[in-house]
Amino acid sequence: MTAHELLLDAAAFRRMVTAAADAVDAEHGALSRLDAAAGDGDHGINLKRAMDAARSAVARRPEESPGVLLGVVGEACAEEMGGAAGALFGGFFAAAAEMLGDQPDMDGVTLAEALSAGAARVAALGRAAVGDRSMVDALAPAADAARAAARSGSGPADVLAAAAAAARRGADGTRDLVPRVGRARYAADHAVGSADPGATTVALILGAWADAIKEERRMGVHEADDVVAGQR
Repeated sequence: MTAHELLLDAAAFRRMVTAAADAVDAEHGALSRLDAAAGDGDHGINLKRAMDAARSAVARRPEESPGVLLGVVGEACAEEMGGAAGALFGGFFAAAAEMLGDQPDMDGVTLAEALSAGAARVAALGRAAVGDRSMVDALAPAADAARAAARSGSGPADVLAAAAAAARRGADGTRDLVPRVGRARYAADHAVGSADPGATTVALILGAWADAIKEERRMGVHEADDVVAGQR
């Protein structure tokens, strides 16, 4: 197992934030269309503004710790998205940042703890549980999968992959759920049949994070192979 698999440092988190912002750039229109089923239809554009701001902010802070960078992302969500969505996404990143503190890097266990802290904060802020058709339907299974992967000894890349896959399943499952929290509950008939935009966003971000670290690990293995080949 290489160092790329064992720890995530600030440089890795900057790449993760960039990857998430790029994914949102590509999908913000689809996210707004999901939101339009039972909301204002502006979720995607608000999220894009927040993630663009986050990408720029973390690029200006290369020496900061992963926790500080996640805090920056949380501030961007709270300020640029506004409303309930801004509070919830901001709360997720803020709680994860608080759990991490100033430690310079993290292993799989620490990453799982950060995701769990974020999921718990969102559930408390939104007064939501699994089955209510909200972000929690993606976050809770993602946190559970991350903890299970970490307990098995997986490094951050595999912890993120497990979390992302669980989040995607949870988000897809919201299509059949009647909303019980948030504004969508007032237009429940229109919401059923389409995925919850918040849960879909969680899956999109975690998927982008997982892909970024998977690529980093792949490149790290190739770099190691090149070093070995050069020593022959």
